[in-house]
Amino acid sequence: MADQLRYSRRSGPRDRRLRVGNDEREAVADILRREHVAGRLDTGELDERLDRCLTAKTYAELDELIADFPSADGQPRQPPRLAWRWRPWPVLALPLIVLAIAFSHGRAAWLLVPFFFLFVVRPFIWRYGWRGCGPALGRRI
Repeated sequence: MADQLRYSRRSGPRDRRLRVGNDEREAVADILRREHVAGRLDTGELDERLDRCLTAKTYAELDELIADFPSADGQPRQPPRLAWRWRPWPVLALPLIVLAIAFSHGRAAWLLVPFFFLFVVRPFIWRYGWRGCGPALGRRI
């Protein structure tokens, strides 16, 4: 019974526009009551969120109600993103490739293919995943 009343953004469907049932609403209501006891919500805000919880129709609406609380498992809600850094060596390699193509009278044009895959396709796949719309490779779905 306790497993049925657990709710997390990581569990459930990926499409958060799907409709929820009474079990999910009760699980979120239990989270709200627990946070009220912990002192993170005052009574007025608890009443407001409970009203919104019991009338919620989608997972996204329930997620909004508990988004500002720390997660129960102690892990961050979203994986941290690495900061983008500018690296000068790909930009410096491009003129060298252009010079190689010019001096070989076009016979070294094949050098553009690995350059394109190494510096354009690979970063795109690493950032957006194979389908271009899902999470990046290695991330939890």
